Amino acid sequence: MRTKETVNVLFRAVCLLFSALLLILSLLSGIDLTAANDEAARLKTEIAACEEENRQLRLKINAATSLEEIERRARQELMMQPPGPGQIVVLAPLDESLR
Repeated sequence: MRTKETVNVLFRAVCLLFSALLLILSLLSGIDLTAANDEAARLKTEIAACEEENRQLRLKINAATSLEEIERRARQELMMQPPGPGQIVVLAPLDESLR
């Protein structure tokens, strides 16, 4: 009878240790999951900031490449003027047989 009681006590001890191990593993996986969720939230915030910066830069590009802005800069910064009479010369295309 003594061995049966010893086996029973050992079985309970092994079950208790196994349960404790499972509890520890589940807690550790919960910690990893929390860290992964925090990282995902941080990356979503970073993506949103990058998308906003991208939107702002596209607006700047559109403003800088508008014909009105190009003309304004040409006149004010480069002191350019529209061509006067006789300043534009139209050339006829070369005849292919003359080449």
